[in-house]
Amino acid sequence: MKKRKRFYKNVKRNQTWTEEVQGREIDFAEKYADNGVYSDKFDYLRPKQKPKFRHKKLKKRFKKFLKAIGAVLLCAVIIYAGYAAMDVYMIRHRMPDLDTAVSDRETGFNKISLNIQGDYIESVSLDDAVMLSSVIADAQSASFSSVAVDIKRADGTVAYKSALANVDGYGAVAAPAAKFKESVSKLTASDILPVGMVYCYRDNLAAKNDASIAIADKNEKIYTDSNGNTYLNPNSDAAYRYIKDIIAETNNQGIKVFVLCGVNLPSEISEGYNDGFSLLCEKLYNDIGTDIKLLEGVEVSLSKTAADENSSEIADKIKNNLSENQIYVIKTAADKALTKERLDSIGVRSYILEG
Repeated sequence: MKKRKRFYKNVKRNQTWTEEVQGREIDFAEKYADNGVYSDKFDYLRPKQKPKFRHKKLKKRFKKFLKAIGAVLLCAVIIYAGYAAMDVYMIRHRMPDLDTAVSDRETGFNKISLNIQGDYIESVSLDDAVMLSSVIADAQSASFSSVAVDIKRADGTVAYKSALANVDGYGAVAAPAAKFKESVSKLTASDILPVGMVYCYRDNLAAKNDASIAIADKNEKIYTDSNGNTYLNPNSDAAYRYIKDIIAETNNQGIKVFVLCGVNLPSEISEGYNDGFSLLCEKLYNDIGTDIKLLEGVEVSLSKTAADENSSEIADKIKNNLSENQIYVIKTAADKALTKERLDSIGVRSYILEG
């Protein structure tokens, strides 16, 4: 039986056609065309490929730029730190000036104006150990800019271990600092200015041990005032050298600022003597140099209630009219912190508080 051809077999397809081909070929993408303008409203749904190569390249360039900036900043910091360290070293280790005394006075440390808010401490606290650390902490917490210690006390005793022959001969050393030089250095390193207190002509030890340097009364005996104090003779070269040598010795151990007290003799005996701060100050600068600062101590005593809010004692006794070479030495039984607060509130900028 002959197999029938299936009607759907179309071997000769497209070879003959009953109708002519009309129109044009349609591209696949044209189904998204709208009036001849291509538009793919589903394009936002398709995943986008990130330009990986360009992103990495920019990232590398940015890292390179940051490294260059970091290197420049590091070099700047190193250079700045080097110059700062060099300045500090040169200041601390510079050679003494070799100019004349007149030239020194024009440019020396003595011409610097200082505002000192000082806390007085006993010399035994200068132990370069526990007591000194406590002193530094207390001064910093109370915002004191300096610490004042005795060099030569009002009774004539010396508060450090001196190598001077006269000091040893008079037996003047009493309750000295254990490590004076080391403690002074540590105070300076802690940004606290060490100040030396020197009672000059008022002296109850050297004057009594050596009549040749003491002021005598009309009977050629050592003069004693109503409080039992004796005095060194301002006209005596030996008395002056004694004061000068003590200041020079402690200056070599790091003290640069000295408060001179007891520089004026009692009015009943002052006539005929070259006493006073100005004359003594000039002689000391000429002999020691101007790498020190000398201040005249103006002594004030305050009561225990002086720091109270309703008390006017501080304002009455402290007029705040000192010259740039003077400083208040305030003896008070009141609380130091409250007293300091009151002094700061009325504009007093240079003082030492003794408890």
